[in-house]
Amino acid sequence: MAISSKTIRYGVITIGFLGILFFAAIFAFILYKSKKDISNEEPYVSFLNKPHQLKTVSTLRWHKDNLRFSHYSLEVNDDSNYNNEDVKSVKQYQPGDVITFHAAKSYFSNHVGESYYLIGRDTLEAGEVVEFQYYYTPNALPFD
Repeated sequence: MAISSKTIRYGVITIGFLGILFFAAIFAFILYKSKKDISNEEPYVSFLNKPHQLKTVSTLRWHKDNLRFSHYSLEVNDDSNYNNEDVKSVKQYQPGDVITFHAAKSYFSNHVGESYYLIGRDTLEAGEVVEFQYYYTPNALPFD
C-alpha cells in the first residue's frame, strides 16, 4: 500500500499541531505564577499588626513595573532619592522610625521559585495611604 499525498498532508498537520501544543505547554509552565496569603502561618504571624522600629535607613519606593503585590516597596539600607518616570523615592525612613505590617503573602513562579513578602501600609506626605511590600529575608530583618 502506497502512502498518498493526503496521508502525508495529515501527518504534517498533526506533527505541526502537536509541536504547537508542546511549545504552548512549555511556555505556560514557564509563565505559571501563584500568589497566596500566608498571614496565619509561622513565622509571619509574629510580625503582623505590631509596630517595628527600623534599624537602618530605608526608602519607600514606587516602581512602575513592580506588580507582584504593590507598586511600592520598602528598600532597606537605602537612602537614595530617585525621581524619574519609572522609579520614585516617595518616603525616607531613619533608624528608630516605626513601621507596621498587616499581611504576609507568598509569590511562586516556575521561573523564579517561591518568595515571601510582608505587606505594610503608610501615609505619604500628600496624605495618600499606600500599601507597600517588603521582601522577607529571615536572617536580615531591618527592624527589632
